[in-house]
Amino acid sequence: MTRVIFLNGASSSGKTTLGKALQNASDEPYLLMGLDSCFAMVPDQWAGGPMGAHRAQGFQYVDLPEEDGRPVTGITYGPIGLRMLKGFHRAVRSFVAEGNAVIVDELMLGPEIRDHWFTTLADLDVFTVGVYCDLTELERRELPRRGPAGLARWSAARVHEGMTYDAVVDTTTRSPEVCAQEVLARVLTTAPERRT
Repeated sequence: MTRVIFLNGASSSGKTTLGKALQNASDEPYLLMGLDSCFAMVPDQWAGGPMGAHRAQGFQYVDLPEEDGRPVTGITYGPIGLRMLKGFHRAVRSFVAEGNAVIVDELMLGPEIRDHWFTTLADLDVFTVGVYCDLTELERRELPRRGPAGLARWSAARVHEGMTYDAVVDTTTRSPEVCAQEVLARVLTTAPERRT
């Protein structure tokens, strides 16, 4: 079985829910590890909220110009944030090196992060999945969440840049369970040497 299923998509696209559905549908004990797992470890002083005194060095939310009358919020990272992200990528690799199967739940923050991920995982059996969702639905899902408004719009416009995928799913109207079955079917029928 594939050691790494790598989910990449915008905020609110359903990656975590899809990851859990994949865990439930697979006979393999996949561990779900993602960007939110990394962020949960970050001390408040280096985190994105307004109280993070060192957030410019770690992670911070940035208010950007509105689009179509809608808020847009980005995430930036400083040198300490980048160090944390790179360490997290290597930690995922270590889990796989010990024989564990992993589902990565990612929102690519930029080319530097994308390139480091795939350099770190370069010699592993990785199955990449692009998780897409209509922008209107992304913004609807974002409303009840605790994060800043506009992150879904910002990430939807950039998260797939420079990516190629072994499979693509659209979660706009399809259930996580249906998408999970589709992904697992593709994993089983796509040979590693044919993946890009």
